[in-house]
Amino acid sequence: MFPTLVILFYVVTVAYPIVRVWSWYEPSTGTQSWLATVLMLVFVLLPYGLIVARFVFGVRFPRHGMAVTQTLIGCCFLLFPVVVVLEFVRLLPFFPHGLEAFVAILAVLALGIYASLNAQRVSIKRLAISAGPKLRGKSIVQLSDVHVGSRSTRFFTALVEKVRHLEPTWVAITGDLLDSSHVGREQLAPLEKLASKTLFVTGNHERYEGIDKVTTLLRSLGVQVLRNQEFLDDDFQFIGIDDRDSPNNLGSELEEFVPNADRYKVFLYHRPHGLESASQWGFDLMLVGHTHRGQIFPFRFIVRRFFKLTHGTHKIGEMTLHISSGTGTWGPILRLGSRNEITHVVFI
Repeated sequence: MFPTLVILFYVVTVAYPIVRVWSWYEPSTGTQSWLATVLMLVFVLLPYGLIVARFVFGVRFPRHGMAVTQTLIGCCFLLFPVVVVLEFVRLLPFFPHGLEAFVAILAVLALGIYASLNAQRVSIKRLAISAGPKLRGKSIVQLSDVHVGSRSTRFFTALVEKVRHLEPTWVAITGDLLDSSHVGREQLAPLEKLASKTLFVTGNHERYEGIDKVTTLLRSLGVQVLRNQEFLDDDFQFIGIDDRDSPNNLGSELEEFVPNADRYKVFLYHRPHGLESASQWGFDLMLVGHTHRGQIFPFRFIVRRFFKLTHGTHKIGEMTLHISSGTGTWGPILRLGSRNEITHVVFI
């Protein structure tokens, strides 16, 4: 069922808008027609080919070339809502027929420029929580889905400086810090400035790139890696669980830990699974990411197909849940209908 849905989504959001724009194009020469057909086939087949090469055959691509290629592919997704709108607008009697392809390409260029600029900005989302005088003035910064590899070391360095200026008590990284085998100590070196106060739990991309390799690297930088483990200080009880595709075992894994009544209990996990189990266990706060809030419209509708809650702050029983929209981007360096986010949890 899942492969069928993926193929259907691909046909609707990638193939259909590209073929439709091609059908609107009216070349004046045979050479223009031939070139348009070749470009149409490239853009239709390239995304599928890259996915198969990466996840079926395990092919590794150079980072810089892939960043450009994936961003161009992201523009194909931007084309989908443009074409849908044009399908209706072109029915209006005053619409100048023959310009559909030109209007579509111009609109995608404008959206692409906006989405690219938006992907460079990082917003700080302040989440104020009343937890009594003992915690007043303390704070936790959450980073999630930074995706160093898809994103440059320069982006990561600027990110670390933003976090340092917030002067948090703890930094919690809830998975997908990196997404490339090319990322090593040099690329993650800025993290050393935060390492003494940084906790990390794995995401799905750490599994793809090799959990042992990634966690060994992070520990060498001084980061506290929580792999189905707890971490205590005078005020907090942090528990971090390895990412799983299925939520089925999360409840039983939490049974291995005992709530500490004297500390504020924080659950660090990668994705918004096991929400009821976490609330019933007794956590005060759960920090997750993974969804990117869809990153590029209309992907948020697909994300909602897999997760009941996909973004923002919610109450699950007595527990506060925050789902980050992601601090970086994966694949295309584009954000449309979402934003990069640093979550600053401030106790008041």
